[in-house]
Amino acid sequence: MAHPKAQRCPCCGYAAVIPSTRPGRVVRYRNAALILPAELRLPACQRCKYERLGLDTLPPDLLESLYRDNLQKRVAVAIARLQGIRSLRRTELLMNLSQGYLSRLKAGDGVPGAPLVSLLAILAAHPQLLSELEGYWTMPPDL
Repeated sequence: MAHPKAQRCPCCGYAAVIPSTRPGRVVRYRNAALILPAELRLPACQRCKYERLGLDTLPPDLLESLYRDNLQKRVAVAIARLQGIRSLRRTELLMNLSQGYLSRLKAGDGVPGAPLVSLLAILAAHPQLLSELEGYWTMPPDL
């Protein structure tokens, strides 16, 4: 199997940029830091170890898939924490969500939006805010 011809590195100028794999690469996508799969081959300099991890060098389908998986895992953790504090149905009513929606998300069925994941994470970390939120919606609006 022939190795691809190495390109010149934009960082050190050495002609040693070839596709390579390694674990632990992280890229920022939307509002999340995503861990790239270890088997993903990306151009890297063999001399100075420079890797271009820009969004233009990564497959958009892969990034979107990793982002959706990230949201699903995060929402499942937040829902599991909230479930120990109050019933999911009461939480759904409080947040005006469809009946069974949180259970579906916890099971990995469906992709939540980032704002919902953020809100659930905050409520799971600070459960006392559930009471404040409940009080907020029972009071008339201040004009």
